[in-house]
Amino acid sequence: MARPVKKRDFSVHGVRRYLEPRPIVLVSSKWRGRTNNMTSGWHVVLEFTPSLIGLMISSGNHSHDMVRRSKDIGSAGQAANTRNASMI
Repeated sequence: MARPVKKRDFSVHGVRRYLEPRPIVLVSSKWRGRTNNMTSGWHVVLEFTPSLIGLMISSGNHSHDMVRRSKDIGSAGQAANTRNASMI
């Protein structure tokens, strides 16, 4: 029989490191010959087929302007077998 897991209390501030951010994705954009890359931890799967993700880019961020003007975006995620290597 498995031993019960001892539960610990965490402050809201302390538990955020387990909830935020999600695995990081690289977001890329290109407009008028200029390229831009940014990392994002605020994204969510919206649809599986066809693949569709949603992400948040602040309007004060340079990447926001690049994506808005080009109306095009690329993203790359971390391989599933390497995710634990970057988690603290």
